Amino acid sequence: MAKPKDPEQQTEEKSGISASRTKKIYWVGGGLFCFLIMIMIMVSGQGSMQYGICRVYVELHELYPREITYLSVDDGNPVKIFYKKIDPFGVDSVNSIECQFKKDSNGQLLYELSKVDINERFRTYEAEKPENIKRFNVGIPAILDNPPNLDLPNFSQDNILEYKDSD
Repeated sequence: MAKPKDPEQQTEEKSGISASRTKKIYWVGGGLFCFLIMIMIMVSGQGSMQYGICRVYVELHELYPREITYLSVDDGNPVKIFYKKIDPFGVDSVNSIECQFKKDSNGQLLYELSKVDINERFRTYEAEKPENIKRFNVGIPAILDNPPNLDLPNFSQDNILEYKDSD
């Protein structure tokens, strides 16, 4: 009389892989998945070149900043950046800039500013004037040859507590 086969042995015969080997495969796969998630969390995202151009515009047109910290970015058209500026007297303020880019006949974005709006107010800043934008557009090929840092900020503006410690 033949002994009844163990269910584990039956599946082993069908698949050709032992149960202990299957467990090892699951552990290794789970470990690799966790490692991939950790890498994705640690590596900051990269913005578009339009974001880089808008960022350079901020850095060139802010008057005497001691420090600029980028808080949040909406990378599209328009590119909207929220940043914290500390002036030479130690006063810090949160500002925003919205950069709109020209489009070609096919609707593709060009690397050329068409309009800049600072702090979304009715006040017109010097940096928003068309002649300053036109002068800045002349230098965009130099920005494209020497790309700026395109790292996106690591936190969003949804949590107000993160603004406090963003020095």
